[in-house]
Amino acid sequence: MSSFLPDDATRSISGVSMAPMIDFLFLMLVFFATLAVSRVTTRDTNIDLVEIRPEVGASLTANDAEQRTVTLKIAADGAYAWVAELRDYPLDSPVAVTEELQRQYQKGILPEDPKKTFVMLKIDKTASWDAVMRMVFAVRDAGFEAHPVYLPEEAL
Repeated sequence: MSSFLPDDATRSISGVSMAPMIDFLFLMLVFFATLAVSRVTTRDTNIDLVEIRPEVGASLTANDAEQRTVTLKIAADGAYAWVAELRDYPLDSPVAVTEELQRQYQKGILPEDPKKTFVMLKIDKTASWDAVMRMVFAVRDAGFEAHPVYLPEEAL
């Protein structure tokens, strides 16, 4: 009887197949490498934690030692906004900027030393200089110093 395959291809191969043995050795290598790495990382994580207790008479207001950053934005149309982490809060006028800064200062959200409050102004490139100057004077009227932020053309 003739077939399309040669007799050598259909004959059973005598000997041991090496593929399962190589797979087993690879799995053992991965297992021991993982074991060695995990033992090193658990040995190096001995950290002593300190319990922090508030001092007697300590308030929950802003710490005077830390610097706070307030971000105010001037849009292209001259609109003002207080920039927070989640969204922008529109402000009607420069007087509203002064009032909001003073309100947060009186509540203790801002440090007692106005020099430790960094008021950053993000100004649109096409905003009018009149709107910018009104914002700068409003920040100064509240007792703080304004710092305009300019982004290079590559960052835009």
